[in-house]
This record gives sequence, C-alpha cells and structure tokens, in this order.
Amino acid sequence: MNTVPKQAARTFISEESFINWGKVISKMNPLERVKMIRDGIDVGRLVEATKYYGISQMELAKILGVSNATITRKIKSASNLGPMESERLVRIALVETEAEEVFSTPDQAKRWMLEPNLALGESPFSLLDTDSGVHEVKKLLSAIAYGGVA
Repeated sequence: MNTVPKQAARTFISEESFINWGKVISKMNPLERVKMIRDGIDVGRLVEATKYYGISQMELAKILGVSNATITRKIKSASNLGPMESERLVRIALVETEAEEVFSTPDQAKRWMLEPNLALGESPFSLLDTDSGVHEVKKLLSAIAYGGVA
C-alpha cells in the first residue's frame, strides 16, 4: 500500500512522466479512461504538462477551459481536476502521444505542437480546447504520417 501523502508524491512528478502518462492512457481500455476522467485527474499532471511544454499555468488553464484561480486553488489544496478539465488534459496527452509516434521523438513532437502551423492557421496545441480543433490536429497528423498533404 502506498503511504506517501498526496502532496509528497507530487515532488517526484517530472515532465518526462507526462510523456509516459500519455502512453499509458493511450493503451487504456476506453471505459477505464472514462472512469479515470470522471474521478478526476491529479492536478500534478497539469503541473507536469506546463513544465513539459514550457508554458504558463494560465496558458494551460485557458486550453482546459478553467480559470487560473481555480487551478491555483486546486494545486494548493492538492485536489483533483474536475471531469471537464481532466478530459481536456487527457486529450492533450493523447494528441501528444500521437504526435510522438508521427515525429519519432518527444522533442520534435513538442516543437510541432507549439509552433504555428500554416495548414492549421495557429499552433496545434492552441486548437486542443475544442473537439473540432482536436479533429483538425489529428487529421493533419494522419496526413503527415501517411504522406498526405500537410
């Protein structure tokens, strides 16, 4: 049984674990993933994502559709994200995992996610706040992977 307090466990979270987490959830049974999202994701995953992408908490809060104050409160209280924020964070991790498969390395995938893209009109990462945006990013990743026009 894990006896490490929630707050202490967070000190071991690194940006590399965000990459690994994405790979783990991409292999999860969909119903397990839904349960995880409904239960709420540990707010430490959000901190990992900000470190991994080198973005501010405020920038990520915008993509998650929640205020920066709410995120700050959840970090201070070591509480879980709500289902909506959890689902969007999972979505980011899954798209990142797909980009890593296409570009072969986390660094190339991250760079692609953050840089403005002519085909999309903005960075792929900035589109992950909507289902339509995610669809367009995934469509472009598929085109790149299979030699289509990107």
